Formats: sequence, C-alpha cells, structure tokens
Amino acid sequence: MKISARERDRTIALAALLQSVTLVQQLAETGQVEKTEFETLLNSLIATDAATTEAVYGDLSQLKMGFEKLNNQLSKNKDKKDVQILRYVIGLLHLERKLAKRPAMMDLIGREIDQLPQQIDYFGDINSPQVIARFADVYHRTISELSPRIQVHGDPDFLQHADNVNRVRTLLLAGIRAAMLWHQKGGRRWHFVFQSNKILKIATELHQSI
Repeated sequence: MKISARERDRTIALAALLQSVTLVQQLAETGQVEKTEFETLLNSLIATDAATTEAVYGDLSQLKMGFEKLNNQLSKNKDKKDVQILRYVIGLLHLERKLAKRPAMMDLIGREIDQLPQQIDYFGDINSPQVIARFADVYHRTISELSPRIQVHGDPDFLQHADNVNRVRTLLLAGIRAAMLWHQKGGRRWHFVFQSNKILKIATELHQSI
C-alpha cells in the first residue's frame, strides 16, 4: 500500500509512544527494562533538531518493540496488560493536549532539555542515574502539575525505589514527546477508532521492513 510521509511519521510516533508506556509497565511490574529500548527513548528527548521523525529515534529498528505493541493494540488479540497500556497511551495524549495550551510550561521544558547535553557530557552517559534524575525532575515540575495525572500501577516494591520512579517519569516525558510528534503530523485521538485498520496496516508494513 502507498503510505504518505505524514502517515508514516504518525505511525512512527505512535510506536514510540507504545514503547514508552510498555517500558513504564515493565518497570512497574519487574523493575527492569531492556537498555537499548530505554536509551532510544532517552535520546529522543534531546533530539530536538532531528531532520525527520524517524531520525528522532535513530532508525525504525530502535522501535521494534513499539511496533509490536502497537500491532497488539490495534489487533483483536489484546490481553489485560494491553488494556492498561492503552490507558497510559490515552492519558499521555490527553496530557499533551493540556501541555500545548500552556506555552510557559512548554518553554520551561525546552530550556531544561537544552541544558541536558551538558549534564550528559559531565556524567559521560545518558543512562547515568544523575541524568535520568534530571529528566525525571523536568517531568515532575511540569507535566505532573497537569491533570489528570498518570497513575502507574505495579509492584509497590519497585515503584517505591527512587531510581525506578525517575525512570518511570523519564519514560512518561518521552511518551509526551512522542505524543507531540503524533499531533504535529496530524494525529488525532479519534484516529484510533475510525482509522485503526489503516494504522495497523501501516504499522505492520513498517515493522516488517525492520
């Protein structure tokens, strides 16, 4: 099928959003995430001058898990975990629209993100606890003020661990970034209802090309 550039970009952004919330769920339930999948989303937060939506995430292969989860959501093979993931997706899309109406908050996030490369250089790794704590603090001081707040459900032992809290907040910030890209390319929440089959076909084709 012929895929327009905007449709392709929207689907990539959705896959990134699904990867973000799936990793949130994994952290909440197991305290663990796969390093490469996590770092792809970390890097997307500082990729503010990327030429394309795909370039924000490196390449499509970095979002393989996200495409798999997107296909699960749009197919008829959902399980209970997929329902929770969908709640996170809808919640982040809703918060992104709230954020879009708060230009001062968006400016603050932009200024904070612009300072992150210096922190990364200082600590030598975007995945260092100190850098992740900084990303998390940006989320906590901005997006967390919007309502309704995202309520993360999982094992309390994992969710009470400071490093996991920071990683969850960082992933939610990455989810907001993906939601912004989705909307910038013409994505709307009603697309999930009325264009789900088309999105599934595009996502399947992109996933197969990896």
